[in-house]
Amino acid sequence: MGTQMALNLAKQRDDELSNLQFTVYDMNEANISTFMKQAETAGISNSTVLQSAPDLTAIAEANPDFIVTSLPTCEASEAVVSEISSNLPSSSCATGCLFIDTSTISPAVSKKLHQQVKAVSPHNDYVDAPVSGGVKGATDASLTFMTGCSSEVTFQKIQPLLKRMGKAVLPCGASGSGSAVKLCNNAALAAQMIGICEAMSLGESLGVDPKVLANVMNVSTAKCWSSEVNNPHPIAAKGIGSGASANDYEGGFGTSLMLKDLNLALDAAVEEGKSMPVTGLSRQLYSLADNRGLGRK
Repeated sequence: MGTQMALNLAKQRDDELSNLQFTVYDMNEANISTFMKQAETAGISNSTVLQSAPDLTAIAEANPDFIVTSLPTCEASEAVVSEISSNLPSSSCATGCLFIDTSTISPAVSKKLHQQVKAVSPHNDYVDAPVSGGVKGATDASLTFMTGCSSEVTFQKIQPLLKRMGKAVLPCGASGSGSAVKLCNNAALAAQMIGICEAMSLGESLGVDPKVLANVMNVSTAKCWSSEVNNPHPIAAKGIGSGASANDYEGGFGTSLMLKDLNLALDAAVEEGKSMPVTGLSRQLYSLADNRGLGRK
């Protein structure tokens, strides 16, 4: 998803960001090479607009106004934000750097990173802004951002950047609340997807055309994102015209990533003394798929 988000962010528009230069970085050089080729195809090859950095220190030393991250784990977010914030030049401390983390991480880590960047300079800020909408939303720039933000001023600053990549930027509360909302959303989504999987499988066994079943669901009480946008049955998905199952389950939100989010949600539940039996069962089923080599599907 990060690739599609970055492409949309760097596309030139006649807006208040039109004079910004965008720098991209990935520890995997092959990913950078692929991204730059895609950018050129999309007409974003002008070096005055888009360039790549050799490492995180170079990004920090360039005195950035904004840092936007999309990373797979809490540990990765901590490492990247720590390295950049600790290497910002003294001039940045006076003007401030705004970190926008679109990763799905724990609320506790989000709060920790917010405190960390503020400790470097009170002018810095950190916003947790995880996304919903999947690969299709990232490609179409129709993502929803769930933001945990320290002030209204900061919330207004992030709007132009995030609206290049999405259609909705929703305030969820103070630092960490965006991450909290995302974990709640994905706990519900996992159970929803499992329910649609079981229903589609049962319908097919009973001799119902998957396209017919999906069409009925989508005008009935079972209608949801998992039935309408990302149906897990390949025949239904092809009929709808979207969904990773139509492409041999490639290019969607991977099982391993959902499993990570379920682990984070259940960890947060333990910390808060909450019981989540359905989410626990969802984790078991996603873990079973992951253990069978389907983590990237």
